[in-house]
Amino acid sequence: MEKEKWVGLLDCNNFFVSCERLFRPDLKNTPVVVLSSNDGCVVARSKEIKDKGIGMGVPYFHIKDTLKDIQAVTFSSHFALYRDISRRVFEVMVSELESIEQYSIDEAFFTLEGDVEFVSRRISEIKDRVELEVGIPISIGVALSKTQAKYASNVAKKTGGLYVLSTTTQTEDLNSAKLGEIWGVGASSTDSFKKHNIIKVGDLIKLERRQVTTLFGVHGERLWLELQGIPAGHSARKNGSQQSILSSRSFKSTTSNKSVLKDAVAYHARHAAEDLRNMHLKASCIQVMLGTSHHSDYFLQVGSEMLVLSTPTSDSFELMKAADTLVDKLFKADIPYKKAGILLQQFTPEAFEQLSMFNDDKKSKTNDLMPVIDKLNMRSGTSLILLGSHLKTAGWQSSQESRSPAYTTNWNDIARVKT
Repeated sequence: MEKEKWVGLLDCNNFFVSCERLFRPDLKNTPVVVLSSNDGCVVARSKEIKDKGIGMGVPYFHIKDTLKDIQAVTFSSHFALYRDISRRVFEVMVSELESIEQYSIDEAFFTLEGDVEFVSRRISEIKDRVELEVGIPISIGVALSKTQAKYASNVAKKTGGLYVLSTTTQTEDLNSAKLGEIWGVGASSTDSFKKHNIIKVGDLIKLERRQVTTLFGVHGERLWLELQGIPAGHSARKNGSQQSILSSRSFKSTTSNKSVLKDAVAYHARHAAEDLRNMHLKASCIQVMLGTSHHSDYFLQVGSEMLVLSTPTSDSFELMKAADTLVDKLFKADIPYKKAGILLQQFTPEAFEQLSMFNDDKKSKTNDLMPVIDKLNMRSGTSLILLGSHLKTAGWQSSQESRSPAYTTNWNDIARVKT
Protein backbone atom coordinates (compact mmCIF):
# COMPACT_ATOMS: atom_id res chain seq x y z
CA MET A 1 0.00 0.00 0.00
CA GLU A 2 1.43 3.38 -1.06
CA LYS A 3 2.12 5.80 1.76
CA GLU A 4 0.30 9.12 1.68
CA LYS A 5 2.52 12.15 1.09
CA TRP A 6 2.07 15.14 3.42
CA VAL A 7 3.27 18.73 3.46
CA GLY A 8 3.89 20.36 6.82
CA LEU A 9 4.62 23.88 7.98
CA LEU A 10 6.52 24.61 11.19
CA ASP A 11 5.93 28.16 12.44
CA CYS A 12 7.58 29.75 15.47
CA ASN A 13 4.89 31.49 17.52
CA ASN A 14 5.31 35.29 17.86
CA PHE A 15 8.92 34.63 16.95
CA PHE A 16 10.69 37.89 17.87
CA VAL A 17 8.72 38.13 21.11
CA SER A 18 9.45 34.48 21.92
CA CYS A 19 13.18 35.08 21.39
CA GLU A 20 13.09 37.99 23.84
CA ARG A 21 11.08 36.02 26.40
CA LEU A 22 13.44 33.03 26.12
CA PHE A 23 15.95 34.83 28.35
CA ARG A 24 13.33 36.80 30.27
CA PRO A 25 10.89 34.20 31.65
CA ASP A 26 9.51 36.91 33.93
CA LEU A 27 7.81 38.36 30.82
CA LYS A 28 5.74 35.24 30.10
CA ASN A 29 2.35 36.92 30.53
CA THR A 30 3.52 40.51 30.17
CA PRO A 31 2.60 42.61 27.10
CA VAL A 32 5.70 42.72 24.86
CA VAL A 33 6.41 44.74 21.71
CA VAL A 34 9.42 44.52 19.37
CA LEU A 35 10.24 47.58 17.26
CA SER A 36 11.83 47.94 13.82
CA SER A 37 15.18 49.52 13.00
CA ASN A 38 15.58 52.91 14.67
CA ASP A 39 12.65 51.97 16.94
CA GLY A 40 10.30 53.24 14.25
CA CYS A 41 7.27 50.96 14.29
CA VAL A 42 5.88 47.69 15.68
CA VAL A 43 7.20 44.52 14.00
CA ALA A 44 6.20 41.92 16.60
CA ARG A 45 3.52 41.70 19.30
CA SER A 46 2.71 39.32 22.11
CA LYS A 47 -0.85 38.01 22.43
CA GLU A 48 -1.49 40.53 25.20
CA ILE A 49 -0.63 43.38 22.79
CA LYS A 50 -2.80 41.90 20.02
CA ASP A 51 -5.73 41.65 22.43
CA LYS A 52 -5.40 45.41 23.03
CA GLY A 53 -5.99 46.02 19.32
CA ILE A 54 -2.48 47.33 18.59
CA GLY A 55 -1.67 46.47 14.98
CA MET A 56 1.51 45.61 13.10
CA GLY A 57 3.44 48.48 11.58
CA VAL A 58 1.98 51.11 13.89
CA PRO A 59 4.48 53.97 14.49
CA TYR A 60 5.95 53.72 17.98
CA PHE A 61 5.34 57.36 18.86
CA HIS A 62 1.59 56.86 18.22
CA ILE A 63 1.27 54.17 20.88
CA LYS A 64 4.02 55.10 23.33
CA ASP A 65 1.59 56.35 25.96
CA THR A 66 -0.73 53.37 25.50
CA LEU A 67 2.15 50.94 26.02
CA LYS A 68 3.12 52.78 29.17
CA ASP A 69 -0.45 52.63 30.50
CA ILE A 70 -0.65 48.84 30.06
CA GLN A 71 2.89 48.41 31.46
CA ALA A 72 4.17 46.82 28.26
CA VAL A 73 7.86 46.00 27.81
CA THR A 74 9.39 47.34 24.59
CA PHE A 75 12.43 45.90 22.83
CA SER A 76 14.49 47.25 19.96
CA SER A 77 14.86 44.55 17.30
CA HIS A 78 17.91 42.33 17.77
CA PHE A 79 18.31 40.44 14.51
CA ALA A 80 21.59 38.74 15.44
CA LEU A 81 19.75 37.06 18.32
CA TYR A 82 16.73 36.17 16.16
CA ARG A 83 18.91 34.69 13.40
CA ASP A 84 20.77 32.53 15.91
CA ILE A 85 17.57 31.18 17.49
CA SER A 86 16.18 30.57 13.98
CA ARG A 87 19.32 28.61 13.09
CA ARG A 88 18.87 26.41 16.15
CA VAL A 89 15.24 25.65 15.26
CA PHE A 90 16.11 24.66 11.70
CA GLU A 91 19.07 22.56 12.84
CA VAL A 92 16.59 20.42 14.77
CA MET A 93 14.36 20.19 11.69
CA VAL A 94 17.28 19.16 9.45
CA SER A 95 18.20 16.37 11.88
CA GLU A 96 14.60 15.14 12.12
CA LEU A 97 13.33 15.48 8.55
CA GLU A 98 14.47 14.40 5.11
CA SER A 99 13.12 17.34 3.15
CA ILE A 100 12.70 20.93 4.36
CA GLU A 101 12.32 24.31 2.68
CA GLN A 102 12.90 27.44 4.75
CA TYR A 103 10.20 29.97 3.91
CA SER A 104 11.19 32.78 6.27
CA ILE A 105 13.22 33.35 9.43
CA ASP A 106 10.53 31.61 11.51
CA GLU A 107 8.78 29.25 9.07
CA ALA A 108 9.73 26.17 7.07
CA PHE A 109 7.84 23.67 4.94
CA PHE A 110 8.69 19.97 5.10
CA THR A 111 7.41 16.65 3.75
CA LEU A 112 6.44 13.39 5.44
CA GLU A 113 5.06 10.06 4.28
CA GLY A 114 2.75 7.79 6.26
CA ASP A 115 -0.76 7.49 7.65
CA VAL A 116 -2.47 10.08 9.87
CA GLU A 117 -1.45 8.29 13.05
CA PHE A 118 2.24 8.22 12.07
CA VAL A 119 2.27 11.88 10.95
CA SER A 120 0.53 13.01 14.14
CA ARG A 121 3.11 11.20 16.25
CA ARG A 122 6.09 12.56 14.28
CA ILE A 123 5.05 16.22 14.42
CA SER A 124 4.40 15.87 18.14
CA GLU A 125 7.95 14.52 18.58
CA ILE A 126 9.41 17.36 16.52
CA LYS A 127 7.47 20.00 18.45
CA ASP A 128 8.58 18.53 21.79
CA ARG A 129 12.22 18.42 20.70
CA VAL A 130 12.32 22.00 19.36
CA GLU A 131 10.66 23.39 22.47
CA LEU A 132 12.95 21.34 24.76
CA GLU A 133 16.26 22.05 22.98
CA VAL A 134 15.62 25.60 21.72
CA GLY A 135 13.03 26.79 24.22
CA ILE A 136 10.57 28.72 22.05
CA PRO A 137 6.95 27.71 21.33
CA ILE A 138 6.10 26.46 17.83
CA SER A 139 3.07 25.31 15.89
CA ILE A 140 2.99 22.63 13.21
CA GLY A 141 0.24 22.14 10.66
CA VAL A 142 0.21 19.22 8.22
CA ALA A 143 -1.95 18.71 5.13
CA LEU A 144 -1.72 17.53 1.51
CA SER A 145 -0.50 20.78 -0.09
CA LYS A 146 1.38 23.94 0.92
CA THR A 147 -1.75 26.11 0.92
CA GLN A 148 -3.57 23.61 3.09
CA ALA A 149 -0.51 23.31 5.37
CA LYS A 150 -0.42 27.09 5.84
CA TYR A 151 -4.08 27.01 6.89
CA ALA A 152 -3.43 24.01 9.16
CA SER A 153 -0.56 25.86 10.83
CA ASN A 154 -2.85 28.79 11.64
CA VAL A 155 -5.39 26.40 13.12
CA ALA A 156 -2.64 24.71 15.13
CA LYS A 157 -1.84 28.01 16.89
CA LYS A 158 -5.37 28.00 18.30
CA THR A 159 -5.59 24.28 19.11
CA GLY A 160 -2.55 23.43 21.20
CA GLY A 161 0.14 23.75 18.55
CA LEU A 162 -0.53 20.71 16.36
CA TYR A 163 -3.09 20.09 13.62
CA VAL A 164 -3.42 17.54 10.82
CA LEU A 165 -5.78 18.52 8.01
CA SER A 166 -6.81 15.22 6.43
CA THR A 167 -9.40 14.48 3.77
CA THR A 168 -11.83 13.76 6.63
CA THR A 169 -11.45 17.12 8.36
CA GLN A 170 -11.21 19.18 5.17
CA THR A 171 -14.95 19.36 4.53
CA GLU A 172 -15.71 20.43 8.10
CA ASP A 173 -12.91 22.96 8.61
CA LEU A 174 -11.25 24.26 5.46
CA ASN A 175 -14.34 24.49 3.24
CA SER A 176 -16.03 26.85 5.69
CA ALA A 177 -13.01 29.20 5.86
CA LYS A 178 -13.22 32.57 4.09
CA LEU A 179 -11.03 32.83 1.00
CA GLY A 180 -9.65 36.13 2.25
CA GLU A 181 -8.02 34.22 5.12
CA ILE A 182 -6.18 31.81 2.83
CA TRP A 183 -2.46 32.13 2.14
CA GLY A 184 -1.80 33.84 -1.18
CA VAL A 185 -5.27 35.35 -1.55
CA GLY A 186 -4.89 39.13 -1.44
CA ALA A 187 -7.45 41.93 -1.41
CA SER A 188 -7.60 42.08 -5.20
CA SER A 189 -8.28 38.34 -5.53
CA THR A 190 -10.86 38.47 -2.73
CA ASP A 191 -12.75 41.24 -4.56
CA SER A 192 -12.60 39.24 -7.78
CA PHE A 193 -14.05 36.18 -6.06
CA LYS A 194 -16.79 38.24 -4.41
CA LYS A 195 -17.97 39.52 -7.80
CA HIS A 196 -18.91 35.93 -8.58
CA ASN A 197 -20.43 35.32 -5.14
CA ILE A 198 -17.50 33.15 -4.09
CA ILE A 199 -16.81 33.90 -0.43
CA LYS A 200 -15.66 30.67 1.19
CA VAL A 201 -13.25 27.92 0.17
CA GLY A 202 -16.16 25.56 -0.39
CA ASP A 203 -17.68 28.02 -2.89
CA LEU A 204 -14.53 27.88 -5.01
CA ILE A 205 -13.72 24.19 -4.99
CA LYS A 206 -17.27 23.15 -5.94
CA LEU A 207 -16.71 24.82 -9.32
CA GLU A 208 -15.35 22.86 -12.25
CA ARG A 209 -11.69 23.31 -13.09
CA ARG A 210 -12.47 24.78 -16.51
CA GLN A 211 -14.72 27.39 -14.94
CA VAL A 212 -12.06 28.42 -12.46
CA THR A 213 -9.40 28.77 -15.17
CA THR A 214 -11.72 30.85 -17.36
CA LEU A 215 -12.76 33.18 -14.54
CA PHE A 216 -9.55 33.49 -12.52
CA GLY A 217 -6.69 32.35 -14.74
CA VAL A 218 -3.73 30.16 -13.83
CA HIS A 219 -3.43 31.61 -10.32
CA GLY A 220 -7.05 30.72 -9.58
CA GLU A 221 -6.57 27.23 -10.99
CA ARG A 222 -3.52 26.59 -8.82
CA LEU A 223 -5.38 27.80 -5.75
CA TRP A 224 -8.33 25.53 -6.65
CA LEU A 225 -5.98 22.53 -6.85
CA GLU A 226 -4.03 23.36 -3.69
CA LEU A 227 -7.21 23.82 -1.65
CA GLN A 228 -8.22 20.28 -2.60
CA GLY A 229 -4.90 18.88 -1.47
CA ILE A 230 -3.37 18.61 -4.94
CA PRO A 231 0.13 20.22 -4.90
CA ALA A 232 0.38 22.80 -7.65
CA GLY A 233 3.52 24.65 -6.58
CA HIS A 234 7.15 23.71 -6.01
CA SER A 235 7.76 20.76 -3.73
CA ALA A 236 10.05 21.06 -0.74
CA ARG A 237 13.74 20.58 -1.52
CA LYS A 238 16.26 18.58 0.47
CA ASN A 239 17.33 20.96 3.21
CA GLY A 240 16.12 23.77 0.97
CA SER A 241 16.91 27.40 1.59
CA GLN A 242 15.92 30.91 0.66
CA GLN A 243 16.18 32.16 -2.90
CA SER A 244 17.76 35.42 -1.76
CA ILE A 245 19.41 37.02 1.26
CA LEU A 246 18.59 40.60 2.14
CA SER A 247 20.52 42.57 4.75
CA SER A 248 19.71 46.23 5.28
CA ARG A 249 19.31 48.79 8.04
CA SER A 250 18.21 52.36 8.55
CA PHE A 251 20.68 54.74 10.22
CA LYS A 252 20.15 56.68 13.41
CA SER A 253 21.12 59.87 11.55
CA THR A 254 21.53 60.73 7.88
CA THR A 255 24.96 60.81 6.28
CA SER A 256 26.49 62.18 3.07
CA ASN A 257 29.85 60.56 3.73
CA LYS A 258 30.78 57.89 1.19
CA SER A 259 33.16 56.20 3.66
CA VAL A 260 30.33 55.78 6.15
CA LEU A 261 28.11 54.22 3.46
CA LYS A 262 30.87 51.87 2.35
CA ASP A 263 31.41 50.77 5.93
CA ALA A 264 27.69 50.08 6.37
CA VAL A 265 27.44 48.14 3.10
CA ALA A 266 30.55 46.12 4.00
CA TYR A 267 28.88 45.18 7.29
CA HIS A 268 25.86 43.80 5.41
CA ALA A 269 28.08 42.01 2.88
CA ARG A 270 29.97 40.25 5.70
CA HIS A 271 26.80 39.07 7.41
CA ALA A 272 25.16 37.96 4.15
CA ALA A 273 28.31 36.04 3.17
CA GLU A 274 28.31 34.29 6.55
CA ASP A 275 24.65 33.33 6.07
CA LEU A 276 25.52 31.95 2.61
CA ARG A 277 28.27 29.77 4.04
CA ASN A 278 26.00 28.52 6.82
CA MET A 279 23.54 27.39 4.14
CA HIS A 280 26.36 25.89 2.03
CA LEU A 281 25.49 28.12 -0.92
CA LYS A 282 27.19 30.57 -3.26
CA ALA A 283 25.70 33.67 -4.87
CA SER A 284 26.08 34.78 -8.49
CA CYS A 285 24.45 38.18 -8.12
CA ILE A 286 24.86 41.04 -5.66
CA GLN A 287 22.74 44.18 -5.46
CA VAL A 288 23.46 47.26 -3.33
CA MET A 289 20.71 49.69 -2.26
CA LEU A 290 21.13 53.21 -0.88
CA GLY A 291 18.09 55.15 0.34
CA THR A 292 16.97 58.37 1.95
CA SER A 293 14.24 59.07 4.50
CA HIS A 294 10.67 58.64 3.29
CA HIS A 295 9.98 62.12 4.64
CA SER A 296 12.98 63.72 2.94
CA ASP A 297 12.93 66.05 -0.06
CA TYR A 298 15.45 63.59 -1.54
CA PHE A 299 13.08 60.62 -1.34
CA LEU A 300 13.23 60.05 -5.11
CA GLN A 301 17.03 59.84 -4.98
CA VAL A 302 16.95 56.24 -3.77
CA GLY A 303 18.68 53.78 -6.05
CA SER A 304 20.25 50.37 -6.51
CA GLU A 305 22.94 48.79 -8.65
CA MET A 306 23.39 45.11 -9.50
CA LEU A 307 26.47 43.11 -10.44
CA VAL A 308 26.52 39.58 -11.88
CA LEU A 309 29.68 37.86 -10.65
CA SER A 310 31.95 35.95 -13.02
CA THR A 311 31.76 32.91 -10.72
CA PRO A 312 29.42 32.13 -7.79
CA THR A 313 30.97 32.88 -4.40
CA SER A 314 30.42 33.05 -0.66
CA ASP A 315 33.79 34.69 -0.07
CA SER A 316 33.47 37.76 2.15
CA PHE A 317 36.41 39.48 0.46
CA GLU A 318 34.91 39.11 -3.02
CA LEU A 319 31.44 40.21 -1.98
CA MET A 320 32.75 43.20 -0.04
CA LYS A 321 34.89 44.24 -3.02
CA ALA A 322 31.90 43.98 -5.35
CA ALA A 323 29.71 45.92 -2.93
CA ASP A 324 32.35 48.63 -2.63
CA THR A 325 32.37 49.05 -6.42
CA LEU A 326 28.58 49.35 -6.51
CA VAL A 327 28.58 52.04 -3.81
CA ASP A 328 30.97 54.07 -6.01
CA LYS A 329 28.46 53.83 -8.88
CA LEU A 330 25.46 54.74 -6.71
CA PHE A 331 26.83 57.50 -4.51
CA LYS A 332 25.75 61.09 -5.11
CA ALA A 333 27.37 63.90 -3.17
CA ASP A 334 25.26 65.98 -0.75
CA ILE A 335 22.42 63.42 -0.61
CA PRO A 336 21.41 62.73 3.04
CA TYR A 337 21.37 58.93 3.00
CA LYS A 338 19.36 57.17 5.68
CA LYS A 339 19.56 53.49 4.72
CA ALA A 340 21.88 50.99 3.05
CA GLY A 341 21.74 47.30 2.31
CA ILE A 342 22.59 44.46 -0.02
CA LEU A 343 20.67 41.64 -1.72
CA LEU A 344 22.30 38.36 -2.76
CA GLN A 345 20.57 36.20 -5.39
CA GLN A 346 21.02 33.37 -7.91
CA PHE A 347 22.31 30.71 -5.54
CA THR A 348 24.14 27.50 -6.38
CA PRO A 349 25.21 24.68 -4.04
CA GLU A 350 28.58 25.14 -2.37
CA ALA A 351 29.82 21.83 -3.78
CA PHE A 352 29.17 22.99 -7.34
CA GLU A 353 32.41 24.54 -8.58
CA GLN A 354 32.14 26.72 -11.68
CA LEU A 355 35.45 28.36 -12.54
CA SER A 356 35.94 31.21 -14.99
CA MET A 357 38.48 31.13 -17.81
CA PHE A 358 40.64 33.53 -15.81
CA ASN A 359 40.44 31.78 -12.47
CA ASP A 360 42.83 33.13 -9.84
CA ASP A 361 44.44 30.81 -7.27
CA LYS A 362 44.14 33.58 -4.66
CA LYS A 363 40.38 33.07 -4.62
CA SER A 364 40.69 29.41 -3.67
CA LYS A 365 43.01 30.38 -0.81
CA THR A 366 40.56 32.92 0.62
CA ASN A 367 37.74 30.39 0.20
CA ASP A 368 39.69 28.07 2.50
CA LEU A 369 40.15 30.94 4.97
CA MET A 370 36.45 31.77 5.31
CA PRO A 371 35.38 28.60 7.22
CA VAL A 372 38.33 29.09 9.60
CA ILE A 373 37.16 32.63 10.42
CA ASP A 374 33.58 31.40 10.89
CA LYS A 375 34.71 28.69 13.33
CA LEU A 376 36.85 31.10 15.34
CA ASN A 377 33.99 33.58 15.62
CA MET A 378 31.57 30.81 16.62
CA ARG A 379 33.91 29.45 19.30
CA SER A 380 34.57 32.89 20.74
CA GLY A 381 30.85 33.63 20.93
CA THR A 382 31.39 37.02 19.30
CA SER A 383 32.77 38.58 16.11
CA LEU A 384 36.39 37.98 17.09
CA ILE A 385 37.67 38.44 13.52
CA LEU A 386 36.04 41.13 11.42
CA LEU A 387 37.02 41.95 7.86
CA GLY A 388 37.25 45.43 6.41
CA SER A 389 37.19 48.87 8.03
CA HIS A 390 35.14 49.60 11.15
CA LEU A 391 36.20 53.20 11.65
CA LYS A 392 32.85 54.71 10.61
CA THR A 393 30.48 52.43 12.52
CA ALA A 394 29.10 55.22 14.71
CA GLY A 395 28.00 57.05 11.58
CA TRP A 396 25.50 54.42 10.43
CA GLN A 397 24.35 52.47 13.47
CA SER A 398 20.62 52.34 14.15
CA SER A 399 18.94 53.78 17.21
CA GLN A 400 18.36 50.80 19.51
CA GLU A 401 17.72 52.21 22.93
CA SER A 402 15.94 49.10 24.23
CA ARG A 403 17.91 46.28 22.61
CA SER A 404 18.36 43.17 24.71
CA PRO A 405 21.82 41.65 25.37
CA ALA A 406 23.43 39.33 22.79
CA TYR A 407 22.63 36.28 24.93
CA THR A 408 23.77 33.67 22.39
CA THR A 409 26.53 35.43 20.43
CA ASN A 410 28.59 37.28 23.05
CA TRP A 411 30.25 35.66 26.06
CA ASN A 412 29.89 38.88 28.06
CA ASP A 413 26.09 38.83 27.59
CA ILE A 414 25.41 35.24 28.66
CA ALA A 415 22.51 35.16 31.09
CA ARG A 416 23.49 34.61 34.73
CA VAL A 417 21.42 32.35 36.95
CA LYS A 418 21.59 32.81 40.70
CA THR A 419 20.49 30.23 43.25
